[in-house]
Amino acid sequence: MVALVEGQGERHLYSQSWYRVAPLRPRLRSHIHVQRQVFRDREWYVLHDRCTGRFHRVSPEAYFLVALMDGKRTMSEIWEAAAARLGDRLPTQDETIALMAQLHDNVGLQCDLPPDMTALSARSLRARRDRWFSRLSSPTSQRLPLFDPDRFLDRTRFLVAPLVNWRGGVLWLSVVLYGLLQACVHWNELTANVTDRVLTLENVVALSLLYPAFKVFHELGHAYAVKHWGGEVHEMGVMLLVFIPVPYVDATASYRFRDKSKRMLVGAAGILVELFLAAVGVIIWLSAEPGAVRSAAYNMMLIGFVSTLLVNANPLVRYDAYYVLADFLEIPNLYSRSGEYLGNLLQRRFLGMSALPSTAASAGEARWLLLYGVLSSLYRLFIMAAILLFLAGKSRYLGVLMLLWSLPFLVLRPLVRIMGSVRSATWRLGSRMTAVGVGGGALLLALVAVPVPVFTVVEGVVIAPADAQVTAGADGFVARLLAEPNATVERGRPLVLCEAGKLEKEVGVLRGRLAETQARYRVSLVTDRVEAGVLSEEMGKARAELGRARERVAGLVVRSPADGVYIFPLAGDLPGRFVNKGDALGQVVDFSKATVRIVVGQDDVDWVRNRTTKVEARLASDLSIVLPAKVVREVPAASTELPSLALSLNGGGGIALAPTQSDKPLAFRQNFQFDVDLAGAHLKRIGERAFVRFQHDPEPVATRLYRNLRRVLIKRFES
Repeated sequence: MVALVEGQGERHLYSQSWYRVAPLRPRLRSHIHVQRQVFRDREWYVLHDRCTGRFHRVSPEAYFLVALMDGKRTMSEIWEAAAARLGDRLPTQDETIALMAQLHDNVGLQCDLPPDMTALSARSLRARRDRWFSRLSSPTSQRLPLFDPDRFLDRTRFLVAPLVNWRGGVLWLSVVLYGLLQACVHWNELTANVTDRVLTLENVVALSLLYPAFKVFHELGHAYAVKHWGGEVHEMGVMLLVFIPVPYVDATASYRFRDKSKRMLVGAAGILVELFLAAVGVIIWLSAEPGAVRSAAYNMMLIGFVSTLLVNANPLVRYDAYYVLADFLEIPNLYSRSGEYLGNLLQRRFLGMSALPSTAASAGEARWLLLYGVLSSLYRLFIMAAILLFLAGKSRYLGVLMLLWSLPFLVLRPLVRIMGSVRSATWRLGSRMTAVGVGGGALLLALVAVPVPVFTVVEGVVIAPADAQVTAGADGFVARLLAEPNATVERGRPLVLCEAGKLEKEVGVLRGRLAETQARYRVSLVTDRVEAGVLSEEMGKARAELGRARERVAGLVVRSPADGVYIFPLAGDLPGRFVNKGDALGQVVDFSKATVRIVVGQDDVDWVRNRTTKVEARLASDLSIVLPAKVVREVPAASTELPSLALSLNGGGGIALAPTQSDKPLAFRQNFQFDVDLAGAHLKRIGERAFVRFQHDPEPVATRLYRNLRRVLIKRFES
């Protein structure tokens, strides 16, 4: 409430409108209760309208003016008395007029004028409009007041009074700690197959009946805490939290408590009750036999712990933990004040309104307001987006309706407020504001119309040519290596020598059988032509068997399938080892023919296939070198199989593995594989990770954001 001279940071003491209020003789209504409180080592005065339950906080300087408003003194006399007493701390006349307006709107300031029925009617209409607007701005959190529980609480307060002391605290702590300890000890039993246990039809019905009753105890905890310290509770009803009915009570009377620990206990009372009931549920669950009682106890524990951890203990939403945090920090209205501070900071830092005073009372308060404002705004947007996607997944029309309902309040309303505050400010920024407007328009135009580079970066590994694999030609024991690993070899050069004594004996037997058959055949040519025909067929079979045996013997000498470098890291373990036909015995790699096998997700495959203008690659061994590349082939179908474990999260890559057990690495989602040739690159390592960048045609940022959002929504709707 500080008025500034145009373009300066000095306070302007007098106001041109002062003559309108100077002769008035204001006074507070009789039902206004005033109480002194201290927030963050600063003195404040809280005005409480006991008829409406509204509160208004004023500074000591402002309260000096309020205290003199007795219906006898004029505003001119009050302001002159304040000038003599407050000196430099005197509120300006504009600030005094603003104070009177706030008191009139919030707590009903009276003046020595006949009541203006038009103004009273407008005030009532504005109050109703604000209440409805508040309800509309929170479509997932609607309050429906039902009755006044104050008399009921007075009559039943004796039931809980013995628990609201140190003995009750010891009892609560003992039960909760014991319940938590038992829950930790029986954690596996409690969480085993929890989804199937909770989502059965019978249990869902039981939860639906138990949850409202559980929340009634939660809200009664707040109400009895207020009553214990002398407050009043005049409203109880039902709040539709994401269309789920949940009881609530109005515990704002706790604002009157001077001790912040009492206010914090009122805010935490619901959490304390839920944790106590959850601990009791654990104890009953351990003691009861299987049946309805044990199932109800399990649900008590589930509701208590889950509700506390996910909702009530989260200070970023305006539930129990929020009020506890606000009282702990001694920053009333933390939520609304953080929003005001963010708007104020935006005006001072980005709109050039540096002369505008900060809405924070101190540097420490400013840090908390900034931190809470940013985190709560992001969290609120996240929760709303999650709710919208959930509803859209159930019904597209319901999701669109909720989006149209929420968008004006989440985005448009804050922007309108900021622009309204800029228009109503007494600063005239002139060319600076014009520059800001032009700059903002230029930025928006750039986002929509200016193309920016678009690219896709994927990971891959260096793979050997298809003919590089060295395999055993026959079963046998490895006798020795005929070529050293990492040696350059030619096609057909012997690499590994194997031995198979049984196979060599088999060749000798087949050779002797063939010789015997040949001798018998020569004799039968003279004696029996029919037998000679039969023996001729037997000779053919014997020659074929001997040829196959000799091929197996020749396979004992493993030869190079191509020109290149013989690579086999485990070559030292080969001598004496038995190998089967087809076992891998290394690779002979011609690095000039090696390629990079990349894995492309389904979202990017169309861009890689059809919209690529340039391909570049970098090897992990030297990321500073950019290598020209080109796609040479594509694996025709999508697959979950990965070419190397190095591309998975377990191997340092970015692809999540499927939880199923397999000999080969399998991705969680299907992907497409391409082979990329690094023209002119001197590759040195098979299996090395590579990063391949596909350059696409430029497009505006807004277009890409729209496409990504559309992709997310399509996935959500189709799932």
